[in-house]
Amino acid sequence: MADCLPFMGLMFNLGKIQDFGSVIAPPYDVISEEEKKRLKNSNPYNIVNLTLPDEASDSDKYNSASRILSLWIEQGILEPEKKECFYVLEESFIEDGVNRSFTGFAGILKIEDYGNKNGVLRHEKTLSKPREDRLNLLKSCRANLEFIYTLFSDSDRSIGSIIESVKRGTPEISTGASYDETLHFKLWKITEEPAVSKITELMKNKTLLIADGHHRYETSRLYREDLKKSNNGPNGTRPEDYIMSLFVSSSQDNIIIHPTHRIINFKEKVNLEHIIEKLGVFFSIEKIVSDEKEIAGKMRRFSEKSLKAVCIIDGNGNCCTAVLKHDLNECYKKTGLPMEGFDPEFEQLDVNILHKLILSGILRDFPVTETSFCHTIGEIITGLQKLSAGEESEGNLHGSSYGFILNAPDIKTVEGLSQKGLIMPQKSTYFYPKPCSGLIIYKF
Repeated sequence: MADCLPFMGLMFNLGKIQDFGSVIAPPYDVISEEEKKRLKNSNPYNIVNLTLPDEASDSDKYNSASRILSLWIEQGILEPEKKECFYVLEESFIEDGVNRSFTGFAGILKIEDYGNKNGVLRHEKTLSKPREDRLNLLKSCRANLEFIYTLFSDSDRSIGSIIESVKRGTPEISTGASYDETLHFKLWKITEEPAVSKITELMKNKTLLIADGHHRYETSRLYREDLKKSNNGPNGTRPEDYIMSLFVSSSQDNIIIHPTHRIINFKEKVNLEHIIEKLGVFFSIEKIVSDEKEIAGKMRRFSEKSLKAVCIIDGNGNCCTAVLKHDLNECYKKTGLPMEGFDPEFEQLDVNILHKLILSGILRDFPVTETSFCHTIGEIITGLQKLSAGEESEGNLHGSSYGFILNAPDIKTVEGLSQKGLIMPQKSTYFYPKPCSGLIIYKF
C-alpha cells in the first residue's frame, strides 16, 4: 500500500523570478564543483544554494542553507501554496537526436520500511557518506529540497487519464534549463477535490519502485526514527512522516536507464595484457580503438544481441571488449565464487559480472583500492587520461587505473529483481533524465 497525499508546496515566486530556468538545477549528486559554480553564477537564487550549500564564515554549510531558505521565504522569493494539491510534471528531452518526454505527478509519500506489503521497493544499495550529508541538511532545513523519483504500474491508465486531462490546460510553469538546453519542464496543478481524492485512493493499491533518490529516502527514514526516539514533535502523523516524491508510470515509452560506468584503481601495477590473459579463459577478447562512438556502438550491439560484455580502457588509449563465452554458473564454479543463493537473472547483471566474476573472482589477486563512478564514456576516457598523467608525474609510484564500460539493465529486469528482494550494488542504474530540483519544495 502506498500512502500518497497532496501537499502545499513551497515554490519560487514567478513575480520575482524572471528566468525560471536559471533557478532550477540537476539533483545534487550529479553536480560537479565546476557546474555548481556555474549554477550559482546563473542566478543568486539558484536552488543549488540550498541543495549544495557552502560554509558561511559563522556557521557550517547546513546551517547556512537553513538561513538562506528562511531568508528567501521572508523576502517572498519562495511562496507557499495556498491549497493542497498534486503537481503534474512533464519533462521533455533529446535522446539519440529524438525528441522525447515523460510525465509524472508530485505529491508526498508516507515513509515505510522497504517491502511489497509496505508498497515501497528499492533496487540498489546506498553509500553511508551521502546519507550522512543529506541527513544533516534535512535536520537543518526541515524540508525536502528535491524529489525522489518512483515508478508505478498504471496499465489501465486510471491515473494517466486524469493526468492527460490536466495537461490539456495551460501549464503554470513552462521552462527550459540553463544547465542543459536539451531539457524542458512543464508543471500543472491538480486542485479539484474529486481528482485529488481519486488519485489518493488509486495509489493505495500501488507498489512503488524507487528509481532515483535512495539516499534521500533512507535519510528521511532515519530522520523520522530519530524524532520518534526523542519524542520531538506532536504524536500521531507528522510532516516528517512523508517525503516529496515524483510518481511516474513505468509503462511510458521514454523511461530510459543509462549505465553507470566505473574507474577501478588497483593497488599494484597491472598490465592490460595480463588482465586480457586472465579474462580470456572466460571471455572472448577483441581489441578496439579507444573512441567514444566506437565503444558506444559496440556495447549497444552487444546489448541488442543479449550478450554479456564489458569494455576495458586504460589511460594510454588501449581498449578492448570482453564478451562472456561460458555459462555463468560454470564460471562461478571455476573461479571458486560462492554459489549460495545463486539467482541466474541477478548474477547476469553487467554490474554483478564486473564486481563479482571479474574483480572478486578472475582478478582477485589484484586488490582494488578505490572505485569511482561516471555516467558517460567520455568522462571515463578523460578521467583515465588525467590519472595516467598524474601517475607519470609522480614516477609511477601508484597502482593502475582502468575504466570499465557497462550496459544498463532494462526496467522489467530492475522491477522483477526488486520484487524478489534482490538489491543491486550501488550506482547500478542512471535513470535519464533526472527530474530537476527547484520546481517544488516540501517544507515541514
